[in-house]
Amino acid sequence: MKMNTTYFITLALAGIAVAFQAGVNGALGKQIGTMEASFTSFFVGLVTIGIAMLFFGKGNITLVKDVPLWQLSGGILGAFYVLAIIIMVPKIGIGNVLMLLIITQLTTSAVIDHFGIFTGIPIKIGWKKISAMGLMFFSLWLFYKK
Repeated sequence: MKMNTTYFITLALAGIAVAFQAGVNGALGKQIGTMEASFTSFFVGLVTIGIAMLFFGKGNITLVKDVPLWQLSGGILGAFYVLAIIIMVPKIGIGNVLMLLIITQLTTSAVIDHFGIFTGIPIKIGWKKISAMGLMFFSLWLFYKK
């Protein structure tokens, strides 16, 4: 699977946005409280996506009533993710939070892809991916080592 330049730039910008989001949400949580910051973050996101959907949406939001309930769990998972970041950033810093999140996201996604859990198309974990995951965990150890 090849990644073109547009995909790379879009995802790089999203990665930059996540780093800023962690800092912004962590600061917001210190100001107004963790649950309140999570709610505010999602509310602002809801309004933003709602406006974007009005102008650019091509789907049919009314079909949400027909989807399996497990497909709605993304909102719960996203809420947990944002809440965890809001709680942890002020305690251990943005870099430490994102380092651990990135490594666990990559490792978990490799396992999900290996079994084709969401796509039905397995993308096997070979020795290169296993080696890369080992190096990531070693880098995590180095990152935290004093």
